[in-house]
Amino acid sequence: MNLESEVDEPKTKRLKSENDYGKKSCKKEEDNMQENAVNDIVDGREISLQEQEEHDELIDSNKEIPAIVDSDDESFTFPPDEDVSDMLDEVQYSGSFPTVTDRYFTPYYKMDAQSLGNDTCIWIHSNRICMLSLAPSHIILQDNKDIQKVDFKVSNKLDRSLNKVSGKSKHGAQPLQTNSNICTILCKDGQTYVIKCYIVGKLVEVNEALSKNPQLLKKLPHKGGYLAIILPNIKFLENFKQSVSTLTHDKYIEHIKEKENKQQ
Repeated sequence: MNLESEVDEPKTKRLKSENDYGKKSCKKEEDNMQENAVNDIVDGREISLQEQEEHDELIDSNKEIPAIVDSDDESFTFPPDEDVSDMLDEVQYSGSFPTVTDRYFTPYYKMDAQSLGNDTCIWIHSNRICMLSLAPSHIILQDNKDIQKVDFKVSNKLDRSLNKVSGKSKHGAQPLQTNSNICTILCKDGQTYVIKCYIVGKLVEVNEALSKNPQLLKKLPHKGGYLAIILPNIKFLENFKQSVSTLTHDKYIEHIKEKENKQQ
């Protein structure tokens, strides 16, 4: 009786069965790994597709769509707002909107300066910058005179149009006194009108466009009808406002009404 063969035979079978089980387990594990890898790829594709769909939805949401008004008529939609130029055409408003000059500048007036009807206006901004223009009651505007020339050369040695400034302090600016001439206006009827600044400060700029187109002076200040921009000396600005010869807008209106009543 061969004991070794009897003992070895079951052992060999046992080892074989164990090896088979191990191989099956490895193969199963490989299959699982492959399956998981495939699933990961598929899941990745699904995520990518989902992200793409979300991205497309986001792009679509940015497109203009009519806004629905929360009202009884749910079918009402706003018209496209690509062109709003005529939006105010349907607004019924009988008044007039204030101009930029009216909103941000306070006017002060000098009447009959140098000559009768030579009325000027000094517009003072909230930041104290001043703009000089003709007053609405100036004889040039009232009689609609034809302006031949606006001359900023006030003397043989001084030309206001050559004024050059730099920096916040306006270095190089021409100094101005209350009686300093800004320009001379020559009309085709032979009349001339000397315009003074009436305030102490520095000349920032003159309206050089008037040299090429003098008729521009008849327009409103914010449309090009101003003469000069001046940086006043803040120490003398209040004195100018409180001067007896300086009229506020309300006093100016009263003065014009009194003048019209005397003419009648």
